[in-house]
Amino acid sequence: MFKYLGHFKTSTQRLDVLHSLRLSSFKLSEELALSQEFLSPTGDDPGKIAHQIVYFNNSFELIVVFIQKEKPQDEFGRLVKINWTEHLKKPATTPELEVLANGAIELNVSRPSYDYLEYEVKIKEFRQEGQPEGKTFTLANGAKLRSK
Repeated sequence: MFKYLGHFKTSTQRLDVLHSLRLSSFKLSEELALSQEFLSPTGDDPGKIAHQIVYFNNSFELIVVFIQKEKPQDEFGRLVKINWTEHLKKPATTPELEVLANGAIELNVSRPSYDYLEYEVKIKEFRQEGQPEGKTFTLANGAKLRSK
């Protein structure tokens, strides 16, 4: 019974991680679809992979999505979003980052056509005490501009 209880707890935690990642991806995809224009990747070379998303949201604010790491050599960081327009209004302050996912390993973004953007996020599962578990999850999504 204790063995199955441990498996159940681990499975539940894994589902929480996946749910959190899916929810973040869904929100990002909806915001991208309602945005005014994608800036990065540029779309000049449809096969080129970028590692950040830059776009104007529906209020014409400049938004950047990227992986923030404490040190460049770190294996994982956090997938974050920053409203650069808001930050420029008060440049003396630390930028406000919205965390979309913890344990982010990689963000790959491509732009197959002018009005369509695809992205793939890889994250690492963490134990309760904050140590990486070793399991890696990948979620791919895309967004088509509705404003064009």
